[in-house]
Amino acid sequence: MAEKPEENEKGTKKSGGGGGSKTLLIIVIAGFLLFMVLAGAGFFILWKKLPAPENTKADTSEEKTQDEQPAQLTIGPVFSLEPFIVNLADPAGNRFLRAKITLELGNPELLAKMDKLVFPVRDEILTVLSSKKYLEINSSQGKEQLRVEIATAVDGLLGKGSVKDVYFSDLVVE
Repeated sequence: MAEKPEENEKGTKKSGGGGGSKTLLIIVIAGFLLFMVLAGAGFFILWKKLPAPENTKADTSEEKTQDEQPAQLTIGPVFSLEPFIVNLADPAGNRFLRAKITLELGNPELLAKMDKLVFPVRDEILTVLSSKKYLEINSSQGKEQLRVEIATAVDGLLGKGSVKDVYFSDLVVE
């Protein structure tokens, strides 16, 4: 004869597998703790590999003098130009360049002169930009060469040494 499961006082049947949910809870907690330990260890290892900030490193060289300290960057008067959008001189003719250019001038008196010559300056820069091909300005050397050519072209209008530097705040080729 088959045995019937025992009934308790309330008339419900006893089940023998009541520990399943406890086991699952223990496994989930253990997995979470293991994850936290591994994440903490990984963070600790990565933290140790990060370089120390410059201001906390002790300078062990007593031989450095005031003359050897790097010079602070000083920027002269700047003149920002409206963005340029030009077609590049590629054979296919389907690429264009968008550039936002700021010129660093040699002396403050040139700012007033730039206001009067903004259209010829833009024309010179447009001529330089539109003569470029994608492969010429794709590399960092090409961008540096482009800076030199723009400075030379604007110097031709304002006088030699008028433009100290050319800054690209936006340079996109599509």
